[in-house]
Amino acid sequence: MSQAIFELPFWRAFLANPLKVASPVPSGPVLGRAIAAAVDPRRPGAVLELGPGSGAVTAALLARGVAPADLLAIEWEPEFCGHLRRRFPGITLIQGDAFAFAELVQDRPLKAIVSGLPVLGLSKARRRRFLGQALDVLGEGGVFVQFSYSPLPPLPGGHRVAVARSVVWANLPPMHVWRYTRG
Repeated sequence: MSQAIFELPFWRAFLANPLKVASPVPSGPVLGRAIAAAVDPRRPGAVLELGPGSGAVTAALLARGVAPADLLAIEWEPEFCGHLRRRFPGITLIQGDAFAFAELVQDRPLKAIVSGLPVLGLSKARRRRFLGQALDVLGEGGVFVQFSYSPLPPLPGGHRVAVARSVVWANLPPMHVWRYTRG
């Protein structure tokens, strides 16, 4: 059984507000590595993590070679923010609404955005705007990674958007990792 299942900050946040936490179980290291594999740490720019939760993906991004100074994270839940600040003191952590990321990161060049936000409950139009904003902020060659339990794309691609999917069967339940780029 994954060590991630026993993360106390995750369970306190989940029990306090289950609708604000995107998953009924925390992300594990296998999922974190699969998501981090979509990010090229040699590319210039920062990585923006939306909704890092207890930090499984954050740890994997750092292990992949993303420098702490090049990792920005936006988290809403105060319990997670305190945990992340203690666990990853070198990253930039913003407590706020990750869906408002465009205003929060200002003009910092980004190479990748990684999201574990619960997007499936949003309208199709709002999901399309969210993805469009992400790809606009990233610019040419950037990658947007959204992980979801859905076997269908959680964000509608549309014109000139390439979508690729991988499945992490070792995650419980299996997780789909969606990779969006300008096509």
